[in-house]
Amino acid sequence: MNRLLPIISVFLAAAAFLVVVFGLGGKSQPLPTVGSESSISSLAAQIEDYRKDLEALKDSHHLLEERLATAEKTGSPANESPEIVRLRQRINELEAGQAQLTQLTRDIDKNGVISGLEKELLKANSILMDTNQPVATRLRQTETLKRSGHFDERAVKVVTDLYGQTGNYMEKAGVLNALSGVLVPELRDQILDDLSAVVKAGYTDPRFRYTAIGALEPMVKDPEVQLWLGHLAQNDPEPKLAERAGQLIGTVPPATTTPPAAPLPGKR
Repeated sequence: MNRLLPIISVFLAAAAFLVVVFGLGGKSQPLPTVGSESSISSLAAQIEDYRKDLEALKDSHHLLEERLATAEKTGSPANESPEIVRLRQRINELEAGQAQLTQLTRDIDKNGVISGLEKELLKANSILMDTNQPVATRLRQTETLKRSGHFDERAVKVVTDLYGQTGNYMEKAGVLNALSGVLVPELRDQILDDLSAVVKAGYTDPRFRYTAIGALEPMVKDPEVQLWLGHLAQNDPEPKLAERAGQLIGTVPPATTTPPAAPLPGKR
């Protein structure tokens, strides 16, 4: 999604659809529970379907009103046709459903869960986009956006761009951690260059090395990526990092052995 949808409005729309379509026949249909993080996250995936359902319902209501107006013009006021009676009954049912919805929505969000989530998402998105905020502060917002399914293409691009905007390896590690699970081949060369720098400096910044290995995993078939992972597997002084790099290419060195130094992989 290219923008944050007003979650409370969409949820109420979904509730309206469920009440009117399923609730008027006397059958009670359960609504999504909004008290848990998982249910809130799953709600985001249903937003578009509910929006389409609601639009279809509105169209039906509009058609009913048009048909009623036409029937009233052509019929006799003293003797209403069965069609007019049916139309009036259906419209009354829709209005009753709206009255039901009013009370229902008061109960659904009586603790402000939905409106609070909407405010939290808007705030997180605003901070992430704010170039005046520290990199670490901006990156923290990705946790909120991911948790609710709002870490969209725009957010991914902003976070990806942050990698080249900082020279701090802790912040670079934070960027790669925020992008965990997202394929970002455009960062390949920058990651390899930074790995070369920290290795030449004496294997500094272990957190960066750890996240860099993880970021390279989706590109493991790349020959130069394999070369670098092999180098780290045989030479990284941190046994766990060496083992992790080795696992990706099928070469796992003994965790307690420090391999002899090897030449750095060649420059591109």
